Amino acid sequence: MKSILLLLIFVAPVIAQTKDKFARLDTMDANKDGKLSKEELGGRFWPRASGFDSNGDGVLDAEELTAMKEKGRRGKEEQPRPGGANAAFDVREFKGTNGETIRYSLFVPKDKPAGLPLVLCLHGAGGNTSAANILAAPEMQEKHPCIVMAPACDGKSTRWAKSEFRGNDARSVMPELMEALDSVIADTKADSKRLYLTGQSMGGMGTWGIIAEHAAKFAAAVPVCGIWQPVDAPKMNGVAIWAIHGADDNTVPVSGSRDMIDALKKAAVKPEPKYTEFPGVGHGSWGPAYEKAELWDWMFAQKRE
Repeated sequence: MKSILLLLIFVAPVIAQTKDKFARLDTMDANKDGKLSKEELGGRFWPRASGFDSNGDGVLDAEELTAMKEKGRRGKEEQPRPGGANAAFDVREFKGTNGETIRYSLFVPKDKPAGLPLVLCLHGAGGNTSAANILAAPEMQEKHPCIVMAPACDGKSTRWAKSEFRGNDARSVMPELMEALDSVIADTKADSKRLYLTGQSMGGMGTWGIIAEHAAKFAAAVPVCGIWQPVDAPKMNGVAIWAIHGADDNTVPVSGSRDMIDALKKAAVKPEPKYTEFPGVGHGSWGPAYEKAELWDWMFAQKRE
C-alpha cells in the first residue's frame, strides 16, 4: 500500500502513470464512497494531493480525483512545477537585471487581505520541497494564511548560493531570486516584516547562504539538513533561526548544523538560535521537521522590528 501511495500521490504530478496504477486508487477508498479523504491517503502524502482539493473540504471527490489522474498522465508532457509544487500553485518566470531567468511556483490565498506573510521554500537536489505543499494545504492556510514561493535551480550548473562545500563551479541564482522575491512582495502586497525562509538539503545550504547575505530581509529561517561556513555566522544577526538535522545523516553531515549553531552562539547573534536533532533519522529529516506544528507556530510568530 505504501509503495502505491508513493507512486500515485507523491510522484503523480511529475511522472506519467499507467491506467492500471491509477485504477488502484480504488483500493484506498476504505469506506467505498468514491472519494479519498486525508485519513485514507495518509497525512504524509495529503499535502501534495490536497492541491487537487478545489473546494477545500479535505476530501477528493470523483471530479477532483479525475483531475489528479489526468495531471499525472500528462506529467512527462509538461514541465514540472518548480519545487515539486502541486496544482494549487501558479508557475511564473522572472528575468533579473543580470539577464538570467528564474522559474518559480507561487501560491497566493484567494480572498485574503493584503499584508500576509510570505514563505520562500528552497528545494533540495531532487527538485522538491516538502514545505511548499504543506504550507499551501487548506488546513495550514486556515491556521497560518500565507503566500508561498518555491523557486527552482538545477543543482548542477546553478546553486542557491556559492559555498566552499559543493558546486564551486556552479553559478549562484541568488541575484535574480532576490529580485524575483521583491517583485512578488510588491505584487502580492506581502508583509515585508514577516518574510520567512526554509529549505531542505541543498535548500538548507541555500537557506544559510541567503541569510548570510540578506539577513536584514528575513524575520526567520529554518535550514533543514544544511551546511555552511561558520565564519559567516556573525552576518546572520537579527534573523530568528531554527536549524534541524538528522543525527544519522550520511549525505550532509550533522556537523554542518552543529557547527553553525555553535558559531551563532559564540557570535552572540540575536535572537538566540534553536536547534533540533532527530536521533536515528538520516538525510530525510525534512519529513519529521515539517510535520511539527510547533515549528510553524514559532515561525509565523516571528517579525522584524
